[in-house]
Amino acid sequence: MAGQSGKTQERGRQARRKVVEAALSVIAERPVAEIQVQQIADRAGMSPARVLYYFPSRDEILAETFRWSERELAERRARELVGEPQERLERYVRIYLPVDRHDVSWKLWLEAWLRAVSNDAMSRTADEIDSGWMRDLSAIVRDGMACGVFRSVTVEEFLPSFNALLDGLAVHVLIGRLDQAQAVRAALRHAEGELHVPRT
Repeated sequence: MAGQSGKTQERGRQARRKVVEAALSVIAERPVAEIQVQQIADRAGMSPARVLYYFPSRDEILAETFRWSERELAERRARELVGEPQERLERYVRIYLPVDRHDVSWKLWLEAWLRAVSNDAMSRTADEIDSGWMRDLSAIVRDGMACGVFRSVTVEEFLPSFNALLDGLAVHVLIGRLDQAQAVRAALRHAEGELHVPRT
């Protein structure tokens, strides 16, 4: 019986992952507000009823897709945010900012922000994910100050202001006013002025 239960759980995990991957694919093509369970089910090769067996609602699918996407980004940060503080900061900015206006992670973030206003569970999820990004940025800044690469700043003041700048640049990428390369350059120019020790 235990073996059968394990197989059932594994099938469930695979089915849930298939739904999430289908949702990511659909989100890349369409506005999140327009997405229906039927579209996700079609992409996953399942019936809507089967999708709803694993996820009680469309919102649950989107919430799990949001968490899955952010876990992928957290793993990427863990792999790539190594080396000198300047290099880590540049990589952080590139990972943070959307690739283009169809960036799935950012489309989900915007949806999460909108829902967080009236949904306590989504607000907690968004805060938890955002705190991971802030921990990584804080570590980069503190390491840079410790080794004399960055000038001394009040980290608690720098983090929210730089994060707000990144969010604003992200919106400009999403609406097509900037491409990612332009946004990255703007963010790093700001960081240069705020953090970097002046050259002598």
